Amino acid sequence: MRKKLIAVALAVLLTSIPGSHAADKLTLAAIPKSTGGEFWETVAKGARKAAQDLGVNLKWEGTVTETEIAEQNKILENMVNLGVDGIALAPLNQKAMRKQVDNAVKAGIPVVIFDSAVDGTAHSSFIATDNKNGGVIGGKELVRLIGEKKGAKVMCMRFVQGTGSTEARSAGFIETAKAAGFTVAADPYPDTGTIEGCKNAAANALEKFVKNGALDLDGIFAANLYSTIGVASALEDLKKGGIKVNVKFVGFDTSKKLVEDVQSGRIDALVAQSPERMGYLAVETLYKVVKKQKFEAVVDTGTVLVTKDRLANDAEIRKLVGL
Repeated sequence: MRKKLIAVALAVLLTSIPGSHAADKLTLAAIPKSTGGEFWETVAKGARKAAQDLGVNLKWEGTVTETEIAEQNKILENMVNLGVDGIALAPLNQKAMRKQVDNAVKAGIPVVIFDSAVDGTAHSSFIATDNKNGGVIGGKELVRLIGEKKGAKVMCMRFVQGTGSTEARSAGFIETAKAAGFTVAADPYPDTGTIEGCKNAAANALEKFVKNGALDLDGIFAANLYSTIGVASALEDLKKGGIKVNVKFVGFDTSKKLVEDVQSGRIDALVAQSPERMGYLAVETLYKVVKKQKFEAVVDTGTVLVTKDRLANDAEIRKLVGL
């Protein structure tokens, strides 16, 4: 019994000694836009893998949906109060999150931003897809699918207003479509950052293009996972209602169901990110910042176009989407 007490006492003592392994183990926080959905679950997988590889503690905490800005601010503030060694944040709003990021850095806690941009210069690094270029890629594919048809009518299904990543993607798509001589006939935002909210916004917008029992629209681009799922569902409802639908459709992000939709032809293409890589690099970059190692101020995690042909013939694409 006496030996056990001594062992416990030594363990407690070691954790309190500066320079001991336990005391030196960093605690990093990662705050995603949401803790639900395939995309963020995959980001979390990468973040946790990095934490394991680097030997650090990771606190992964986020909101339920991607519209809870006030709640994300509270989570960020709580991490500052807990005294974590560094914070990786995927901001829900480019402007609204700036103050809390500034406050964290002023408190001596370095911050890196991932997935979506934030205003200001307090953060050390930005780890994300080149979102505007992702929109350009989607736009070019839609132009290729529709062909040289001046005045072709297209729709851009956006996401929650003020979300840096999807605003940039939408901007890239719209610029590309207009440069091709297309008319961006609608670019709706959903009322909520949910699949249902995106579906409702898409359905309301598409209804205006139904003429003589057919959808009078040449192409659609959707700016993220939820908006893509929402558009796909709204189009299926039109078909079930007897409306003739002949529209080219390019979405953004992947899920098991969306990949199946590409394979079946319901979706023509998807612009895919590398969410696991993004999560890994966010934590790895934050670690480098905290340890005062060399790091990149901007890290592009990459995008790739997923098509039916590539799903059948490209091993790297198949691996990326989990086939």
